[in-house]
Amino acid sequence: MSVLAATNGSTTAPTPAHASGPVVNNSALVWNVDIFLLCAVALFVLMLLPRAAIRFTHKREWVDGHLLHSATVDAPASVVRRPSKRDAVIAPVSSAHIPVPKAGYPAYELEDTEKWASTTDASHTYASHADLLRKASTASGRERRRQNVPTHMPGWSTMLPTLAAILRTTIRPGLTIGKGLVELTYFAVLLYAGLYKSNPFTQPIRAGFVAVSQIPIVIALGTKNSVVGALIGFGYERLNYLHRFAGRMLVLAANVHAIGYFYSWSISGNFSKYIAQPDMQWALVALIATDLLLLLSTDMFRQKFYNSIFIPSHVISAVVFLIAVCFHVPFAVPYVLTAVGFYGLDRLMRLIKSRVAMARLRPLPDLGMTRVEIPAINAGWRAGQHVRLRVLSFGMGWRGWAEAHPFTIASVCRSPSGEGLVLMCKKAGDWTNKLYELAQRADYGEANGIGSNVQVVVEGPYGGPGHAIFGSFSGAMFVAGGSGITFALGAVQDLIKKDLEYKSRVRAIELVWCVQDPNALQPMIPLFSSLLAQSQNAYATLRISVFYTRAPASPDAVRAYRLPPGLTLSPARPKLPGILQGVVDRSAALFSGHKERRRGGGALTGIIVGVCGPQGLGDEVRKAVANFPPQRRKAVGGIELHEEAFGW
Repeated sequence: MSVLAATNGSTTAPTPAHASGPVVNNSALVWNVDIFLLCAVALFVLMLLPRAAIRFTHKREWVDGHLLHSATVDAPASVVRRPSKRDAVIAPVSSAHIPVPKAGYPAYELEDTEKWASTTDASHTYASHADLLRKASTASGRERRRQNVPTHMPGWSTMLPTLAAILRTTIRPGLTIGKGLVELTYFAVLLYAGLYKSNPFTQPIRAGFVAVSQIPIVIALGTKNSVVGALIGFGYERLNYLHRFAGRMLVLAANVHAIGYFYSWSISGNFSKYIAQPDMQWALVALIATDLLLLLSTDMFRQKFYNSIFIPSHVISAVVFLIAVCFHVPFAVPYVLTAVGFYGLDRLMRLIKSRVAMARLRPLPDLGMTRVEIPAINAGWRAGQHVRLRVLSFGMGWRGWAEAHPFTIASVCRSPSGEGLVLMCKKAGDWTNKLYELAQRADYGEANGIGSNVQVVVEGPYGGPGHAIFGSFSGAMFVAGGSGITFALGAVQDLIKKDLEYKSRVRAIELVWCVQDPNALQPMIPLFSSLLAQSQNAYATLRISVFYTRAPASPDAVRAYRLPPGLTLSPARPKLPGILQGVVDRSAALFSGHKERRRGGGALTGIIVGVCGPQGLGDEVRKAVANFPPQRRKAVGGIELHEEAFGW
């Protein structure tokens, strides 16, 4: 924002002499433009309102996904599972990956894994999913029990699959056709506001009004607890691209406004006279602050110096800018106060959403991750959501203890196992490397009786599937790349748990994990084994497929892995179209004429496909969904895609 030389009738510095034409009330024009943008948001809200209404007909949705808390959970009674005919139909593991049992070492048994996963401390480290054990019941009892499955409301992408596929087409990394159209529409509206009966070369004042009018929009889109996001069911990470674009438009309008006046003053020889005026000096301060905001928000600073440069410069420059523009022109005061209101509400909500608790750190060397367990927080989130973690330990460095970093929740809500909220933090920078080193020291200290707990601040939850309910679909397929497995784990665990509670429609669950090194699977085998064991007591079938793209350093070690039925390890990239076809077939296998043959007689409600991973993996999943045969898509009830951002 820079130099607003005049507000409608009054002027401090003259408008360039060449200005002429009909007089337009600039303040009324930009106000109407903001109202138009607000109506556009209202249109999105109305389009998503039916799904939001269906979501909040379920009592649990009013509680989960908003505030983290501790809840009392009754531990279920353990049961001994009898052999099931379904064991024989689960895809077997390639014989190349199943070793011959050694002498003195018992052959793998699924029931042993169940017992191991629910009793040992090691299972608490990697698996600890005793909460998934189902209470004993007969098949006839399950049929007689009153169903409490969630109501399904198809999304717009299900009803308009061709249009959805076009809008998801990637133009460049981080930008799809859909996002591009939103940005183009926003730009066109601002362009109209700036050019309607106005020449930016002779009447630069209009650009200043446009810039001021966008201040609340930029702030509202940039907050973690965005009012816009709450209305349409989007997390802040999904609106971040629009925040950045709106910010660039604000800076562009401010510079057009300022350069127009600088040019006029220079050619008239009065630059020194006007720039010496107090309100013009404040305008210059505001202009410098906005340009610094743009310069220090580029990818280099945001990715490499996020906490050291980007965040401090963003806060300082924004505060200076808002103060300076108010001293520059009184017209800006209502807009600035509105923006301050949005920011103040966000800070209040972040304070309300923050919890201080003790956490247990465990290093996972094979994964290059740190497992963070917070037993004191065991409820309040939905599958796929994330939290912002701050570790209050000087072991994180002189500044690291004050930094907050986002991590997807990798555990199920209301887990009787006692593990509570679990995060798996991959080593990806200085902060996460220090966290891993701290976990190593904590692990060593625990082994020597010193202790391993640290105090943390957890803020959230944020993001997630919005108004969609994973459990309302007939089938689910989750594709994860690398550390994106945390998203998939939380979703799969939640579906199995809900199925055991008779609160899920899902009949087939597929988990696809892509890694570079096959050794990454080893520490996850107990967890996967536990999930597969629990799925034997659930109505839904579960398959887990792990694919690796790099030759292992020790092939013999990989072949020595003891993999349970339902878990496969393959040296290739996944063939996602075929896997998706398999999920559709398994979901439809229990249906006849689109009606379920038993357990309620409901219709097919579609497939949910979730992906969290690198950009290339996301493109492959989008392509697989877009190219799925239309007739098969329609017969199964549609295919909906949910994408989790790997990095914002």
